[in-house]
Amino acid sequence: MLLSMGAEEEIRKQLAGFPDRTAVSIVTDIDNYVPVLRGVVGFSSENGIKCIYVTCTIPARVVLEQLAGTNINPDNVFFIDSISHMVGSSGEDRAQVLFVESPTMLEGIMIKVDTWLKKIKDGKRLVFLDSVSTLAMHNEGPLLSEFLHYFITNLRGRGIRVVVLSVTGQVPEEVETVLRLVCDETVILKGEESAGEEKDA
Repeated sequence: MLLSMGAEEEIRKQLAGFPDRTAVSIVTDIDNYVPVLRGVVGFSSENGIKCIYVTCTIPARVVLEQLAGTNINPDNVFFIDSISHMVGSSGEDRAQVLFVESPTMLEGIMIKVDTWLKKIKDGKRLVFLDSVSTLAMHNEGPLLSEFLHYFITNLRGRGIRVVVLSVTGQVPEEVETVLRLVCDETVILKGEESAGEEKDA
């Protein structure tokens, strides 16, 4: 399914239309990156879903800054931050943040996801992986493919909604194949400029 406008609101609407156990792959361009992350977290917030946000791209504190000034309540967002230590960010202690030293520590990411799932047992939960593109820069294709297969099928089998984000053209073909196999839905979202260029081609 191809979307081309109103990224944040469109993502909220699309996610609302999928069943609770759905695994969704969102593919977008870099211009829509921030609206998409706000859309996923906003969907969780407005539907009373607790969101476990795995960030491999920007520190959790920056994500929280992106959410500031919006109508999104961050109280039910629980972070696994695998990038702060690597980029030399302060990684200050926050009750809502668990840290992993590097995006290469895939097993550590899964362990921290399990830690949050044990702590927030009540109600609906969503795990948001941001992003596959960043993980692909730090991990070999076969290893990342194996991780994503386990990560997504394990969580979906436990009745947990999964959303994984990737940036157009920044994921190896073998990893894209795994995402198509294990995700129930794929949402391709392009900015108006990109969509116009494609239409004119």
